[in-house]
Amino acid sequence: MRSSKVVLIGLTALLVAACSGDSEPTAVGEDFSDAPTPAGNSTVAESSLVDATECVSGLPIEEQKKRLVAIASKQFSGVTAHDSEMTRLHYDPDARDRRQGGIWVVVEFNGDELETVAEKKAALDAQMQDAYEALYSAGCEDLAQVDLTARSMAVAIGGIEGGVVQSLAVVYKTRLTREAADTIDWSNKDSLDFNEIWETLLLNVRWKKELEGE
Repeated sequence: MRSSKVVLIGLTALLVAACSGDSEPTAVGEDFSDAPTPAGNSTVAESSLVDATECVSGLPIEEQKKRLVAIASKQFSGVTAHDSEMTRLHYDPDARDRRQGGIWVVVEFNGDELETVAEKKAALDAQMQDAYEALYSAGCEDLAQVDLTARSMAVAIGGIEGGVVQSLAVVYKTRLTREAADTIDWSNKDSLDFNEIWETLLLNVRWKKELEGE
């Protein structure tokens, strides 16, 4: 009987202390999933993101493909400067097997509509240079070839009466192979003429004539 009274007194004391305390007791099994993430974890998250877009020696080719796609997606993220409804990427980047061996990355993106053809071409050149650098500097040893295709508004003959119309079309396409990329001093890229380094696969005829002053 005496022991029962001691237990009852102890429980009563705990109850009084809980009710009179400055903070509420924590419920057993309380969910803290919505609590703010500790500041230290943000560094880990950023580090993981960086690792996901870089390659290390011996990485399986399929994993290299995923990381190259992630790099290209990041490089051409967002929207165009002239149209907030138009995404920079026209199609999702693709990393595929190259017939001659290695990985072949293909990217098709939308360019900015600027005042002159010369300005448009210069802007596309800069975007392509940065993309080639990001892809070939990532350490993906099986990357063998990258093709970049740019789309922009171009003059075309169309309509029922064959009139001149403006339409979004492929205007510029370049290719850079591993062999050519390995000769580039990326730290000195601003002094290089990449039109002499990469292979120009396509340039809109009207653009070419205007750039040549015809």
